[in-house]
Amino acid sequence: YFAKPYHSWERGQNENANGLLRQYFPKTMSLVNVACNEVKIAMNKLNSRPRKCLGFKTPYQVFFERTGIDARQLGVVRL
Repeated sequence: YFAKPYHSWERGQNENANGLLRQYFPKTMSLVNVACNEVKIAMNKLNSRPRKCLGFKTPYQVFFERTGIDARQLGVVRL
């Protein structure tokens, strides 16, 4: 599925994720000086938020239930 250009309402999940990321990295902030650790902290916080669409479970919980893999133990998420 591809949304039409400049039709942000057709990309609801994407726009919601962008808004949540902007809490940690405002639009005016230069991303050049952002450390990997800052990105990992923001990612961990976002993936630890309960979501209504997931039955008020966190993305980490749902991922673990479906795969049996603890995403927090993967090298990508390690803090």
